[in-house]
Amino acid sequence: MTYMYLPDTLSPTLRLPNLQQYDGKNGFAPTQIEEISEDAEPTRTQLDIHRRAQYILTQKDRPIPSYVPPPTSNLFHMPITVSLEQMREENEQDELTAIKNRIVEVQQQHLVDLQRLYTFHAEEYYDEAVDRYLSKDELMYLPEGENNPAIVEGYAQLDGVYTEARRNLHQQNLWEDEIDEMRYAHLSLLTSLYERQKAEEARLEEERRLREADFPTSIEDYHGKAKDVQHRVARFLVLDDTAKQEKMLSEFHWAWRQVAPLQEIYRKNPAFQSEILVTIMDLSNIKDPRKRL
Repeated sequence: MTYMYLPDTLSPTLRLPNLQQYDGKNGFAPTQIEEISEDAEPTRTQLDIHRRAQYILTQKDRPIPSYVPPPTSNLFHMPITVSLEQMREENEQDELTAIKNRIVEVQQQHLVDLQRLYTFHAEEYYDEAVDRYLSKDELMYLPEGENNPAIVEGYAQLDGVYTEARRNLHQQNLWEDEIDEMRYAHLSLLTSLYERQKAEEARLEEERRLREADFPTSIEDYHGKAKDVQHRVARFLVLDDTAKQEKMLSEFHWAWRQVAPLQEIYRKNPAFQSEILVTIMDLSNIKDPRKRL
């Protein structure tokens, strides 16, 4: 795309933000788009908006539904249509797995988007370089002694356009802005996903903690608990002091109705009693005298 030369809106040479304008604000937030009059010449801002709209229409297409290739494949391939079987598998995933897969998908898609954007910028730069090359005929010079003010002014303006275009390329600021905006959008999305992942992991950990803190109601339930929970339960089962039992009930937030089923099993099951005894001996570092034989 060729840009109009607007002498009153030269591109800045330094990309320093306007601190007074953006202080305390989100510089990436969309701004209000000025209305375009059919009779007026388009401004540079309006041309930039049109250029971006064309890029979105031609480069940001997404098949519905879309499938992001796995990490081992070429990340720069276009997304392909996902199968119904893959869609069913995604729907059956738990929340945490779905969030983690979404993070991987977002990261891979960001690489695809960056590749497209870099390619688009390279094509723009090439087109602009060709336009600059063709905009000035190096074989035609101002005749020596030319005094016609209109001709002299015309050559001066043409040379000014050529010099300014080479010295300060307007698209360079646009390219940097677009990369920054894309990275901002990418990091904003990743931040929200990581926050969801952290919250889901905390919820699952709390559920696990509460589940493991519950007193087991059967031998199978006892075997399914973590080792520290098994040790805690074993110490409780061998207690014959009601005061000590009450202390453990209060400490671990158990109730008598919770511990009663396993206590009954413990009293009636000699094999389970032996297992609990071995656990207590291991905790106390007491060697089994039978092993001496």
